Amino acid sequence: MNWLNSLWNKLVNKTSVSPTLVVVEEECCGDLFAHMCREAGVKQKDIDGTNAVALFEEWYTGPCDEDKITSAMADFKDAHTAVKAKLQGKI
Repeated sequence: MNWLNSLWNKLVNKTSVSPTLVVVEEECCGDLFAHMCREAGVKQKDIDGTNAVALFEEWYTGPCDEDKITSAMADFKDAHTAVKAKLQGKI
């Protein structure tokens, strides 16, 4: 019976297909948001101090597009008053 088991294992190993791992990178909207803030003149310490990037990533559900993020910025600031104070007049 051992030879039958051995034959079966060899047959399965030769004909089986191993799964291929596919890595999909997702753009991080938080990085784009932080970049936009810095370009507008917001200091990094203000971004970090208000935890703006993490809050934005939790809040934002749209595509990672600069125009879409810009159009959503007013609603984001209204939802997070601490961030609004740091971004006021810059974005």
